[in-house]
Amino acid sequence: MSTDKVSRQLLETEARDWLRRGYTNSQRVAELQELIASKRGNAAAKRLLEEMRRQWTRRAEWMQ
Repeated sequence: MSTDKVSRQLLETEARDWLRRGYTNSQRVAELQELIASKRGNAAAKRLLEEMRRQWTRRAEWMQ
């Protein structure tokens, strides 16, 4: 598996994990964004939130 594929899979998995933990409303997502930005920077937080939005639209495929 290439590095890009692994990075993509890790991002998808992390996004799904946060969604399963209940970060599904604007207040919780804002808290998460602040937490991730403080640890990894704004770009990483933005990337994670974008992936969470993408995974939310696909949740029927993976959430059971």
